[in-house]
Amino acid sequence: MKSAHACNERKSPRLRGIGLALGIAFVVAGATACGDYGGGSPGSGGSSSSGSTLPGGGGGSAPDPAQSIPAFETTVLPILQAQCASCHAGSGPGTPAIAHADTATAYYASMNNQKVNLGNPLASRLVQRLAVDLHYCWGVCTVNAEEMRAAIADWATQISYTGAGVDPGTIRTSQQMMADGVELDSSDERYANNLIALWEFKEGTGTTVADTSGMAPAIDLTLEGADVSWLPSYGIDIVDGRAIAGPATSRKLYDRIAAPGTGTQQYTVEAWIVPANIDQGDNTPRIISYSQNTSSRNFTLGQVFYQYAFRNRNTSANISTNGTPDLITYDMDRDAQATLQHVVLTYSLGAGRRIYVDGLFTDDVDPVEAQPMWNWASDYSFLLGNERTNNRQWKGKIQLVAIYDQALTPQQINQNYLAGVGRKVVLRFDVSQWAGPGAYLEFLVSELDSNSYLFCQPVFYANAANGLRIAGLRIAVNGVMPVNGQAFANVDAASFGQPTQISRLCSVIAQDQGAGLDVFEIDIEIVDGYEHDFVETVTPAGVDTSVLPPVPAEGLRNFELVNASMATLTGVSPATPAVQSQFVALQEQLPAGFDLRTFVSSNQMGISKLALEYCDELVEDPVARDAFFGPGSTFAFDSPVATAFAGANADLVVDPIVDKMMGVGIPNQPSTAGVKAEVHALISSLNASCTVCDAQRTKDTVKAACTAVLGSAVVTLH
Repeated sequence: MKSAHACNERKSPRLRGIGLALGIAFVVAGATACGDYGGGSPGSGGSSSSGSTLPGGGGGSAPDPAQSIPAFETTVLPILQAQCASCHAGSGPGTPAIAHADTATAYYASMNNQKVNLGNPLASRLVQRLAVDLHYCWGVCTVNAEEMRAAIADWATQISYTGAGVDPGTIRTSQQMMADGVELDSSDERYANNLIALWEFKEGTGTTVADTSGMAPAIDLTLEGADVSWLPSYGIDIVDGRAIAGPATSRKLYDRIAAPGTGTQQYTVEAWIVPANIDQGDNTPRIISYSQNTSSRNFTLGQVFYQYAFRNRNTSANISTNGTPDLITYDMDRDAQATLQHVVLTYSLGAGRRIYVDGLFTDDVDPVEAQPMWNWASDYSFLLGNERTNNRQWKGKIQLVAIYDQALTPQQINQNYLAGVGRKVVLRFDVSQWAGPGAYLEFLVSELDSNSYLFCQPVFYANAANGLRIAGLRIAVNGVMPVNGQAFANVDAASFGQPTQISRLCSVIAQDQGAGLDVFEIDIEIVDGYEHDFVETVTPAGVDTSVLPPVPAEGLRNFELVNASMATLTGVSPATPAVQSQFVALQEQLPAGFDLRTFVSSNQMGISKLALEYCDELVEDPVARDAFFGPGSTFAFDSPVATAFAGANADLVVDPIVDKMMGVGIPNQPSTAGVKAEVHALISSLNASCTVCDAQRTKDTVKAACTAVLGSAVVTLH
């Protein structure tokens, strides 16, 4: 928890080594993003329907803050402030402010955001982040997790926490569990053309996972190992073991994809997975593999810490029989996370290897040219979770795997991502006691990830032709109501004798004991003539702000000012279609406010991408180019690199870029000479490997120099 870390942001390959290489960049401190990945916590509690204002966990109501805050201050808070303050003290980019210098602020941040479970300390999110996610431990993770658990248990002991019953005046529906729901078949939501193998893990028992694609021969998998178990909501949890098919049935993949004359020479591997952690080693643990041993394979999806690796064997002289060099996701993007993720690999002769995470292309470019796969071996085995030689163990959950003999398009991949995974059930809650015979509330419910549920699109039915009102719905788990995620609290609608969808929203609700054990109820404020007031959580006002660091004198330009500044400096109209489209796409990734302390890595990436779009328009448009560099500029934009940058010609582009974008004689700016030296060094670096580089490379180099300055702090800070 101690170190700041970068969130999972995409970085365009056009930008790598361009803007971020300059020292002037990137003077903005704290350009990292801290946060709590994933959904709610296992075991996180909530306020009871009796009107308690904070989550207590473990099936009871909240403790009295007057008693609980002092106990928190002497037990959990010292650990948080010592180990988590670099991200979570309130002045950095991390949320929530659980390590704030003000005790009350840290307390309410921990309680309102369901980070502790006083009824079951081991299930607290603060403990699970260390024990399960291995999230920035300050020593041995298991030891740190036990230290945190013991502190929470001590807190609960000090306040004699036992939980409390439910207010008998509550309007609360019947109870439902995931097992009580009517399951929906969402297969029609997925793109399934050219599907040649599919494992949905619906068996739930035994040692066989069936290939349900319908494409013969079926590649059924056998579960092997000391610790491979079934998930209640479809899937397997691999701690020590694997799922494996023999070479005979696995050969279907070779025949349909790689065989000369019959293979398509393209394919897709799709998976819904939950990595157990991001510390699984650097020997590329195997998530999915079609291989013989550690040095011979046809393809593999592996994990290296925060990165996904894609190996594929083909006939290129630059690819080994091991499918290396890897196509691996950019390390700073941290694409691999210990939460439910949709990971897709595609390979085609046109695009080579590509990796998609949660419906988006990772922007990582295959370093090796695409060639046919005629040299795939036909006698390898298909596996999940390990290598055939059993020495590349991956740990995590697998909820779906599919293989296609075509490279899916980005649109098709996104369609499957939006379709989701796992059991989707309709849960019907009886409200006949309040709304008359046959009345019910109905939700579409699924597991969003290993920590949370998704409740969607509630439907209300009451046999009342003149209409029957319902308002203020809140979801309780095991008798406790999570504070966060109550998206239906403002619902106010009526049924007129027909099932009526009363909201189009979805709500994320934290798991407590897991999908096989959690019991759900719906608390209601108003049903027709019945009414029960609900007291909302209120964090005390008057937090002591004197403990916060002073507000920086420097400020950020927000998204509108960044766009306007770039347009003014380059002379490119912000209404230019390509620029306008990029600005709309990036608007949420650009700084929203002026406080320098809120700046995170995603802001810098958005700025850099927008700068690149402006620079692209500037260099490619002769009119804009002449206006910026001067109609008399002798720089040869349309000449090869060797000619264009010969001698001192680079000055013809470097001087206008730095002088016009950074300004001359402005106080508190980097040295003009120093910045120009950095830009010259960047140009030299980009062209160092050029032997015969054409005129397009010349323009791209100028764009890189332009982007480096336009996307830097000299433009975005004021």
